[in-house]
Amino acid sequence: MLTPARWQFRQLITANPNHFGTFPDLPFEVVEPLKGDTSYEQVSCVSYSPSRDRIEATIDVKQTFGYSGGPCTSGSFEHLRFYVDYGSGWEDAGPAAIKVHDFAEGKDCPGDPLHPLSYVASVAHVPHRRWCGTPVLPRVRVILSWNLPPTPGDPDFPPVWGDVHECNVQIAPRRFFFGDIVHLLPSKVVQLLPQKVLQQVPIPHPDPDPGPQLTVAELADQYVQLDVPQHRFAFPHVMALSDSDAASSASLISSALAALESKINLSEIFKQLEDTKGNVDYEELECLGLDEGLSSLVATFNVKKGSGYSGGPCTAGSTEYVAFWADWDDECQYTYLGTAQVTAHDYDVPGGGLCYAAIQPVDLGALRRPCDVPRISRVRAVLSWGSPPSTTDADEVPVWGNRIDRHVQVEPGPTYDGTAHFTIVGGVSANKVSLATGLTDVGATLGTSTVPLTPPSCPFAGQVTLQGPNDPTLVGHQYRIKATDLASGGFTYLDTPFGVTDSNGDPGTVTPTLGTGWATWPTWVTNTEGFLGVHTPGGNDQWDYTLELDSDGNTVDTARVQMDNLVRNEIDALDTVNAGDLWLDTAGACKVPKAELAARFVARDLHFSNWSISLLGGPGGNPPQPPLHLPGNLPMLATTSQTPLSGTDFTIDLTDPMLAPCGYVVRLTIVDRAIVNSVTQGQHATIDRGICLE
Repeated sequence: MLTPARWQFRQLITANPNHFGTFPDLPFEVVEPLKGDTSYEQVSCVSYSPSRDRIEATIDVKQTFGYSGGPCTSGSFEHLRFYVDYGSGWEDAGPAAIKVHDFAEGKDCPGDPLHPLSYVASVAHVPHRRWCGTPVLPRVRVILSWNLPPTPGDPDFPPVWGDVHECNVQIAPRRFFFGDIVHLLPSKVVQLLPQKVLQQVPIPHPDPDPGPQLTVAELADQYVQLDVPQHRFAFPHVMALSDSDAASSASLISSALAALESKINLSEIFKQLEDTKGNVDYEELECLGLDEGLSSLVATFNVKKGSGYSGGPCTAGSTEYVAFWADWDDECQYTYLGTAQVTAHDYDVPGGGLCYAAIQPVDLGALRRPCDVPRISRVRAVLSWGSPPSTTDADEVPVWGNRIDRHVQVEPGPTYDGTAHFTIVGGVSANKVSLATGLTDVGATLGTSTVPLTPPSCPFAGQVTLQGPNDPTLVGHQYRIKATDLASGGFTYLDTPFGVTDSNGDPGTVTPTLGTGWATWPTWVTNTEGFLGVHTPGGNDQWDYTLELDSDGNTVDTARVQMDNLVRNEIDALDTVNAGDLWLDTAGACKVPKAELAARFVARDLHFSNWSISLLGGPGGNPPQPPLHLPGNLPMLATTSQTPLSGTDFTIDLTDPMLAPCGYVVRLTIVDRAIVNSVTQGQHATIDRGICLE
């Protein structure tokens, strides 16, 4: 039964933020204690993709009701916030959200209930990498909170509806560089090294060299004391030979002799493999769901043991294969979608194992339906270690691994209609960018997020990307994009090469014809996100993009963007709209006492978002943040309001005993609302002023 605590949730916490007792520090009484209720939704998995550097969370939506309306309504949001701990505390990795709705109770073709529905949300992550000799296995946390976004920077946020889930993950190592071992060298040797060697900076990208592939003999020697059975560690080598029609008699004889020398009984191994099906002692699929933002099915599997994966992190290791299947039309017949590969190694595995995400792109544009005809489909993932699973038989059980089935919902939307048009402009849905102003409309979202941009009316900065539908009926057509500066009337045809990703997750490049800009319309197989072109106009003008199809140059669609590449960190007498300044009343002294310091700042922008003032430096590099006060000792809360051009007076309280005598920097940061490079929101300018605290 739907209770007021659910259907009146927003009204209750608006009237009393501590209604459910989740904000005990606020001066409000608890009316109805409730925390971490998972009756309606629950995190089932959190994982990481080392190859894509994405944190993925799988959410089970359990009920048929309680989500603020059916698929033709605005529904509600499952809000998530991700955190990563590399050993020194939780770091905020960003938010995500999933739009959910009420769906009637039902059963699929085989007669299984449609609920729970499995959704996936994810965030991109820039990891802390080290070389393979020092593995990085951080812990990730996700907080799920229905209809109330978790507070940024609060890893202990208590959700009323939702829960918290954690797991350790593995970061792909970077290349080795000399600095990784300098600390192991005698100081006399280090003093002889040239500075350019000591000052080398590591390349923060994954190491493209997978390392050596260990032989069966090397594995036998390594695993003899680790209780890894022969039919486990020899499995990839045995299957590679026995399943290969191209294997010569010489290679078979060589393999048999090597096994004999290592005291490996191949006949016994084959016998054991015949009796081994669906073994999950080493790895196990746990979750499967649809990531709408990523247009992909995502499977999460757990690597449970520290050995048995063909070698440590500085070797080639082994491969965990995940095959994906779907019955999109509920016909009791699975269609093979593809197989994702994830590399596994021997690690000192923390308790609870390591959680990996396997990602399979899906052409969701081909599956969209109107909202009154919802598509809820059965999907399957099959995990197989050391040997690829079947691509023809969805029911085949792997030797090492397992399979799971789940139900997913494909969001409603326009179906392919054979027309060429812009679908996304600057990372925002084309129908949410005003053709009059070139700013985002109310309700616009950015990239994979389903959370509306706040505040709206956002301009664009940096690179503008333009995307279109991967409609099969457009295959073979030529197109080009004309970019026109409305201020000057000048125009250009977009001919800058741009990167794309194919259906296997591999990168590629599209190069329009130089000068004329003609290119071939994208297909989902070669360009899953339907990128049509990129443009970096600079400046602050309005630009129109017109899409022309085929050589007759017919204009089939138009989009407009308002550029804004300016956030000032100074006062310009000719510009009263954009301005920034910070003044500290040090009275000309070299040192300031530990007391209230008077100051004034200016923070203004045409598309202003917010400002912040922070303290940097000090002996530890991470000083406590001092309170800021307006005259009259009022708290300084209005960080989303601009100051007048004359500035706003305030004081900085430097009396904290934790502020040691040292040099510090007071930093003013001004942030605007611009969509930056079609990926993130908010370009910023900073103003630094130094002080020396007595």
